[in-house]
Amino acid sequence: MSRRRTAIVLFAGAVLSAVFRLSEWSVPVFKIPFLGGPIIGWAVLLLFAAAAGRLFLKGGKFEMNPLTRNKVTRFRSIRRGYVSFLLLGILVFIASLDSLLVGKRPLLMSYQGRLSCPCLLPPAKSSEVGEKGDSEPDYRALNVKFSREGKGNWLLMPPVPWEPRLDADTIVEPLTVSGGFVYEPGGTVKFSGIAWTGYREKPGQRRLEVRYRNGLRHGDLRGWDLSGEQVEKGKFAEGKEISYEYFGKSPAAELDAATDPQLRRTLYPPTPPSTAARHFLGTDSAGNDVLAVLYGGLQQSVIASVLFLLFTFTIGITLGCSMGYIGGWWDLIGQRLIEIWSNIPFLLVVMILTTLVRPDLFILVAIISVFSWMSTTAYLRTATFKERERDYVSAARLSGAGTWRVITVHILPNVISTVVTLFPFKVAAIITSLAALDFLGFGLPPEEASWGRLLHEGTENFNAPWIVSTAFGAIVLTLILVTFVGEAVREAFDPRKYTTWQ
Repeated sequence: MSRRRTAIVLFAGAVLSAVFRLSEWSVPVFKIPFLGGPIIGWAVLLLFAAAAGRLFLKGGKFEMNPLTRNKVTRFRSIRRGYVSFLLLGILVFIASLDSLLVGKRPLLMSYQGRLSCPCLLPPAKSSEVGEKGDSEPDYRALNVKFSREGKGNWLLMPPVPWEPRLDADTIVEPLTVSGGFVYEPGGTVKFSGIAWTGYREKPGQRRLEVRYRNGLRHGDLRGWDLSGEQVEKGKFAEGKEISYEYFGKSPAAELDAATDPQLRRTLYPPTPPSTAARHFLGTDSAGNDVLAVLYGGLQQSVIASVLFLLFTFTIGITLGCSMGYIGGWWDLIGQRLIEIWSNIPFLLVVMILTTLVRPDLFILVAIISVFSWMSTTAYLRTATFKERERDYVSAARLSGAGTWRVITVHILPNVISTVVTLFPFKVAAIITSLAALDFLGFGLPPEEASWGRLLHEGTENFNAPWIVSTAFGAIVLTLILVTFVGEAVREAFDPRKYTTWQ
């Protein structure tokens, strides 16, 4: 692709992102620049526009150095690393789809003949879809209502109809009645627990609540009318009535006629995986969908990796190249700073800072980056110190090139292979750091989706093995893929392995 086509695509993306932001549309991919806040978002769009303008004015085509082309070819020949790289790319693409895959807002909604896309538009009001109030409607309950009414209104929910955070819901399952006994869903195991019935016109209001043991009534019975006032109570033992009292104003027959006879039970979290409830990996102890939390954790990991690479390599390249090229007192001060900073207890500082401020993802990554730039700086300092003595650097100086031009145009392209080999291992470092801090309780706020917090919750509740197994599997799989990519990049870009002396 030519530079000008790239500039047009980059500028168009920045413009669309700005338009969607001003119109409050939540469009996947285009809202990514603003995930760190409005100030950072607008700054990123300005950088994109400036980069697009520079590319457009420069023109021409992108030309890859023959040595770099050979390194890329070698990387593609390392099958394990290349396949892992493709799988990571697929995961990043999936994470960028956002509300199109995971969310509580429908992809499409048809109400009274009007088609809309709530997952992209600003939040709607309940009054706009026939409900009461000005708050956002519960689309999952609305979907059930539309199906029951049969008036032509419908919703198309995402594959995972739950938000990654603060979206717990009560799970209700229908029970089976056969031969005078009540069975759990499936009709093979006799039910023990509390079952209830509701009203047809007011499903949220319970009619009867009865305790069962081995499929028979055994325990207390309570009943309510449509207004929610208790109107009857009783007691049973092994299916036989011990006592019963009705004290309602209207006849019990009227209430029974308005009752939906289907017996149901309420499941309390954590609940196991269920395709009927669309909790494909179950729920955690707070009732959040585990798959949605894993998806939110994947998004957090992708965003954190990008921010972490940007922060650490900006600091590392700037300080490392300047220390290696300028040398002298600047190099001595930089080395002493690295030695001092490397001995500061990272975890202690994070514990203190998290008690003083409420860290969001941007702040937490910035704190981790402050303690992670030293190794990159040391690598770049050594590489620049070696390259500055080359003949091409001396020729650039004699031609009148300044310090900035010598570093950015001549030295940095020749040491960039060292930087590239560090990328995958830095990604693995930030993923493990975030998971560890969240596991210990010093990371993101409790309402944020997090792999580390999900893993911590799973280790405290081994009665729900789907929690710890999914969190552990997600972390291990991601780190394995990143490690395979890192090993392949290091092998492909290692000059000692593919260089011969003649």
